[in-house]
Amino acid sequence: MKYTFSFRVIIAFLAFALSASIPAVAAEPVPAADFIESDGVRRQIFDTWLDEELIQVMRLDTAQYTDRYEYSFVVAHEKDKTGAFLAVTVTPGETAGIRGTWVLFRRVSDGMPDSIRIYPVNDPSVYVVLRPSSTNPERGRSLLDLVIMDTPTITSVPVGVPFISLYTASFASIVGMTRSTVPWRLIAPELYRYGDMEAAVSAVRDGLKALVYLDDGAFNERGEPVLIETGLPQDPAQILSARTKSNTGSDVYGGVNCSGFAKWIIDGIVRPRAGNGLFIESLKASTASPVTHFTEPYRETRDIFFALDWTRNLASAVVSLDVGHTVKPDFSGVDVTVEPFSGVPFYEKNVGYPAASLAPLLYYLAVTEPGHFYLGAVSRERGKPLLRQYHHVAVFFPYFDASGKFAVAVFESAEETTMQSFIARNGDAFVNLVRVRVPEKGYFEP
Repeated sequence: MKYTFSFRVIIAFLAFALSASIPAVAAEPVPAADFIESDGVRRQIFDTWLDEELIQVMRLDTAQYTDRYEYSFVVAHEKDKTGAFLAVTVTPGETAGIRGTWVLFRRVSDGMPDSIRIYPVNDPSVYVVLRPSSTNPERGRSLLDLVIMDTPTITSVPVGVPFISLYTASFASIVGMTRSTVPWRLIAPELYRYGDMEAAVSAVRDGLKALVYLDDGAFNERGEPVLIETGLPQDPAQILSARTKSNTGSDVYGGVNCSGFAKWIIDGIVRPRAGNGLFIESLKASTASPVTHFTEPYRETRDIFFALDWTRNLASAVVSLDVGHTVKPDFSGVDVTVEPFSGVPFYEKNVGYPAASLAPLLYYLAVTEPGHFYLGAVSRERGKPLLRQYHHVAVFFPYFDASGKFAVAVFESAEETTMQSFIARNGDAFVNLVRVRVPEKGYFEP
């Protein structure tokens, strides 16, 4: 691939990079217009359920209350899984799912309040935690944590009232007190923006039945099944023997490894517009990576940067197609480098993020960069001598469904896996992400 530059290209890429990184403005208010507040009922039950001696609360039976707007709520208590806390739960009766649920946790040992949890959306892994800042809940300020994908992401944000005041505070008032310090847009995604993403995920799923896993396998620019290292045709007998139960009755036309599979996805964007897929050799070109006397002797013999170079070249090829000129990956702005959360490990240049922190990061990216999917170059230290090696490629499609629930479709080596499975297998690894804008529905043909 021959690279050329012009001032227009640089300006175009700056515009691309900025458009990909500027957070989207939430289309919905926070809380949502149909969020049911429980503060009215909590004022009713303050003396009997929330501030009463714990032994008396534990004697109460589940009850139903109605506020002045005729909304009904179920109030109940139970010990948490550890047995260390009693949870008093206020649940709106008119809301399907967990949205609007309010929970007070009190320590069983001494009855003192520990925290309040509020579920602002219909996703049990996304919630707000309120905590007292001192041992006296009636004095001082409170603290707020925003938990996303069960990970504390924004932590210890001051709320300017004593903790006891929050027993009867509306969620809207809490948002108002922290509007300048908490990125509330993260719980108000623009749901209309994810139709193209869901269509792309469906297209990838449909195409899986025609693929098998084959070591070193990929498709060349003409769509022919070849080997990445040599460019030679794949053995039809090996393709046939690699079939699984999911594609024994299908027309399998070739095999791919993790890198070849990522190329197959990107070719689904490039081919409809350019008339052919990408050249394999151009995807092997070196990109910005650490250059030291430790790594250089092994750069070629161990292919230590292969997945990093491959994913950057793939993503940059799509950007080049968008601007009409070829642009080097080092100048394309495709690398994800954001550090949005105080409670999540920071980005490391050319290495990316710990695999274990990907779920909340992908959630953030889905909100702030709607319409992008991500190629991940997985790396870990391995071999002798011990060097970081980029040895695997995965593809992540984060989006929100029509109900507002967050999902990540994960694809690796011609099969769909799960975020939980990926993290379990790569808990000791890092993932460098590059962004790719998903095509409009009907223009993606993997």
